[in-house]
Amino acid sequence: MPETDRPVLVTGGAGFAGAYVVRELLDRDRRVVVYDLNEPRSESRHVVGPRLGEVVIERGSIDDWTRLLQVFAEHRPAAVVHLGAIMDTDLLDRNPMLALKVNVEGTCNVFEAARLFPLDRIVIFSSIAVHAGFTHEPIDGDQPTVMARKGPLGAYSAGKLAAEAFGYAYNQSFGLDVRIVRPSALYGFGMSWFAPNYVKQIVEPAVLGEPVRLRGGAAVPRDYANVIDLAGLVAAILEGPDDADRIFYAATGRPLRTGGDVGRIVAELIPGAAIELGDEWTDVDRAELAFRAPISIENARTQLGFEPRFAVLEDGLADYVARQREFLEAGGVPTPRPAISNAPGGS
Repeated sequence: MPETDRPVLVTGGAGFAGAYVVRELLDRDRRVVVYDLNEPRSESRHVVGPRLGEVVIERGSIDDWTRLLQVFAEHRPAAVVHLGAIMDTDLLDRNPMLALKVNVEGTCNVFEAARLFPLDRIVIFSSIAVHAGFTHEPIDGDQPTVMARKGPLGAYSAGKLAAEAFGYAYNQSFGLDVRIVRPSALYGFGMSWFAPNYVKQIVEPAVLGEPVRLRGGAAVPRDYANVIDLAGLVAAILEGPDDADRIFYAATGRPLRTGGDVGRIVAELIPGAAIELGDEWTDVDRAELAFRAPISIENARTQLGFEPRFAVLEDGLADYVARQREFLEAGGVPTPRPAISNAPGGS
């Protein structure tokens, strides 16, 4: 099968970030096959738009080796973008074997299938939380992960770090071209309730005219990365040179902003919005301080020619608000908050 005819397989492509990756690939005239346990959510359908009909959707879980292998054998992808994972960090912290079974073993299933059906490149999604801390600023790919007294934050991040390590192992043993993206505080229209960065809990109620009163988040600093920029970075990595780095950060490279900044910006974007964020710190907020520092995206700039569209938080939040309004005006029904979610900043 000619390379130009072979699709990109996107695991987890029905979800938040996956939908933007799918749309970016379609816009670059790539064929796309989505492999996901779920059908695309309403927000994901809105992101991809009418071109969703061009996407082949295969249902299945990444920890189902037989099904995954069947999809690889049928479609023979030229590349893989691997986003499939359990995202509920609280659930994984209480059930770490789930992180091992699905997020780690599932990723190894993807690597093994790619070894059996050779392809050009795999881009896997990791997390900024694989860092135990930082020894220098800005944070870059040479920053430590496991140290004498510190390690990644929770079972989700431990699973992501293990997946990264297996990516290097498959590269060393079989030459599999694995590249890693570490997102920082990902946000944007359609984002998950499980994201621990307060943005969804601020933007979406404010768009509906509902008051926003959160106990915490005001002082928590982050490098907020817009999901549209993440999708552009993934495409740039897929098209990048063979001698490029193996680790890239989905971030802005700018000074950190706080939840309080998010609240003030959204209040300016939506006149009359009632938004209050308190100064409480959750245990997760405090733990995240270990890796909250400016992040370097210099290798993406110099090696891939990548520059984020929404490096300025004000611009990214304006896009989120506009897309949320457009979705609602088109009759879209937001995905409800999961009953099991421990999303941050409760009222």
